[in-house]
Amino acid sequence: MSTTPQYRAAVLGHTGRGNYGHSLDIAFTGFPNVDIVALSDPDPEGRAAAAARCGATRTYADPYELLEKERPNLVAVATSWLDVHHDLWLAAIEVGAHIYSEKPIAKSLEEADRMLAAADAKGVKIAIAHQNRVSPYHVHARKLLHEGAIGRLRLIRGYGKMDARGGGQDTMVLGTHIFDQMRFMTNADPEWCQARVTQDGREATAADVQEGAGEIGLIAGNGLWAAYGFPNGVIATYESYAGTNFADDDGSPAFGFDLCGSEGILSLRVRTLHHYPRPYSGPLVDESGDARWDQIEVDPLPPPPGTSGGGQHTGNHYIVRDLLEAIAEDRKPLSSGHDGRWSLEMIHAVYDAHRTGERVPLPLADRAHPLTRW
Repeated sequence: MSTTPQYRAAVLGHTGRGNYGHSLDIAFTGFPNVDIVALSDPDPEGRAAAAARCGATRTYADPYELLEKERPNLVAVATSWLDVHHDLWLAAIEVGAHIYSEKPIAKSLEEADRMLAAADAKGVKIAIAHQNRVSPYHVHARKLLHEGAIGRLRLIRGYGKMDARGGGQDTMVLGTHIFDQMRFMTNADPEWCQARVTQDGREATAADVQEGAGEIGLIAGNGLWAAYGFPNGVIATYESYAGTNFADDDGSPAFGFDLCGSEGILSLRVRTLHHYPRPYSGPLVDESGDARWDQIEVDPLPPPPGTSGGGQHTGNHYIVRDLLEAIAEDRKPLSSGHDGRWSLEMIHAVYDAHRTGERVPLPLADRAHPLTRW
């Protein structure tokens, strides 16, 4: 007789240094087979508040002490600052814990490679907080795409949030979602990248390399454009320029992407999906083709147990639910660590392509951060 596996979960965060990502402190709540036994946070006030939110039984200032004493088999690496991701992952993997981690995965591909090699060797499952993988808008758009609703896919146009962080910072913090969706929508990996990085409108140089805010590693430029070659002739582009958007607390009207096919366009933005019945849009096309953008209504995900839903918690819940099912079924999670590494691969390819002035093949052969080679 089979029984549902029971998990001893821990949450690793740091108030003031990446905090708990987008609600990753409560990502394990609402699962009857998950007991949140401990939480770590070096900040005393933040630690107490986070423990109250998630119901952690015990708290620690030191995450490594927590892992050694509690030996959890499920861990949330919640901080969005990347200076600790590598070491926390390896310590959690060492005790055999499966991981739900905030994105981006790591500061460099060298780090990501070590993290995933350790997880694979130990049989540990990894899920990354790319919540759009379970967004009903994105899932429905993917279904329409593969049913032929816009004909043959030819182009994906991706956009960062493009607020004050535009360029390198925006791309690491938010562009990772767009790159993940490019692969999710196409069911394929990019084969090459070409790119241009700018600083205040001029070509970025080695003098523009800097440490990104929030310990995200090296970045360059406050503007960038990149193109990726996918199989079957599909091209994907991404752009982010500082201060070119009117983003506010409710989000960015540009942040998202368009799926452009031979017979129409699907446009995804935050919690919206629109369809355009022509391969190109514009005032003259509208007038001559009697074409208009139509909003597609999509049913929301049911809220997690014991909550009213909404926000990032709903996405986290369904990604974690898939992670638990992947553990039980011994399969790849829907939003896996290897998927998370591909987003970082696509980001770092921007710098390699700009630095060399060439179209670079993917995956990158040199796993060191491209900006260390400039």
